[in-house]
Amino acid sequence: MLDSVGDGVLGARCRVCAVGNFCYQFQAWANESGLSSSKYNRKQNIAPGEALYVHGETSAAVYLVCEGVIKTETETEDGKQQVAHFHLPGEFLGLEGMGGGPYPGSAIACSPARVCRFSQDEVFSVCGRQPDLLRKLFAGLGESIRSERYKWKLVRNEIAYYRVLFFLCDLLIRQQGVAHAGTVLLPMEKRDISSYLGMNPASLSRELSKLETKFLIKRLSQDQIYIRETALHVLDDFN
Repeated sequence: MLDSVGDGVLGARCRVCAVGNFCYQFQAWANESGLSSSKYNRKQNIAPGEALYVHGETSAAVYLVCEGVIKTETETEDGKQQVAHFHLPGEFLGLEGMGGGPYPGSAIACSPARVCRFSQDEVFSVCGRQPDLLRKLFAGLGESIRSERYKWKLVRNEIAYYRVLFFLCDLLIRQQGVAHAGTVLLPMEKRDISSYLGMNPASLSRELSKLETKFLIKRLSQDQIYIRETALHVLDDFN
């Protein structure tokens, strides 16, 4: 697969990218579908606080997160910004804009980030000939829907203590790919986590202290928390 695409299209960094294989595979699909690769600039670096796209902007692309974390924000009825989701390496964003029309929210980097960009026209063309890609994109869209439903249930129905615990466990599983005890990385700001969970930063700090007192987590630093196996058992019981 790598030889059929080559570094001339995607660049040598893609060889060591955690999700680079998808980009190589996609480009191979595009080549098989008769699309020229020279006009597509895949890679895009984003500085912390920089927007990948903004609310109301006409949607034109789908993005795959390669490095860092990108948050999506929506505007509440009273004009405040609400964090809707955190996108990690290997996850798609911009799928909500497929089919044209404006993006319903903004995508902003929480940390230094890098994405690969796939134009919608290109995606539609390749999907028409490559069912495997269509399945991958539907899987990404399904994950977005599940995340939104999970968040709605979390914020509306659960007390703050469980909101924080479930968020940490979910993030750990997405980062590791497996449901095992381990260290979750938090490159996003605490105010963004608080916004996502529907609480203020002071409440978040209190709930983290409670979780630590009950030996469910252990705070290692400002942006690293060790999640114990017992915490994951609580998540299992909830599901």
